[in-house]
Amino acid sequence: MKDHVLDVDEKSYWGPYYSYFPALARYIPLGEYARRVRPRACVLGASDGKFALPLLRAGWEVVGVETDALFLNGGEFDLVDGHHEVVGLRQRLASEGLTDDCVIVEQDYMTLPASGDFQLVMGSGLWSMPPNRAHTLEALIHHAMDMVAPGGIFFGEYLIGLNDEERRCGYYPPREEMDTIVDRPGWQLFGPGRSPCSNCPRRSSS
Repeated sequence: MKDHVLDVDEKSYWGPYYSYFPALARYIPLGEYARRVRPRACVLGASDGKFALPLLRAGWEVVGVETDALFLNGGEFDLVDGHHEVVGLRQRLASEGLTDDCVIVEQDYMTLPASGDFQLVMGSGLWSMPPNRAHTLEALIHHAMDMVAPGGIFFGEYLIGLNDEERRCGYYPPREEMDTIVDRPGWQLFGPGRSPCSNCPRRSSS
């Protein structure tokens, strides 16, 4: 990875799934400067490191929030398309000597303080997952945004409904609904082409 290029970790189980994550490179410190200032990111749903590992390599300190032991510790499982093996986040961190730079938090992020401590808070596709449906989509998003420090960024990729059930449940919002949720005082909304699957608000530093 070059100092000013950011991409998902292709060796992650989720690596083949498309993400706008590389577009963050134009908005966040990377490389030598990041290694000097040590910005902090919170990756919600860190899984096996699709986003956490690239941020760590780019000089960030990372708090990875994940409750799925399979993706933290590694393991095997079977799906209709065959047998799958996962190298867990802990092993992947250790193999690159990054363990000390990544704090793993094994709890529901809604129980974490929303005290504005992170220069970057991000999540991808997790808000529609069944464990998160104990909360409204608005509550989930707002809590994540409240974890962002002034001047920091919230990067969120969400799934849009593809059938009537998904459209009715409230966790696969159309772009207009998500725009309303993230349109909060003190935030500026921006993103790559303002696509229907990602929002990237910046928190006002004032």
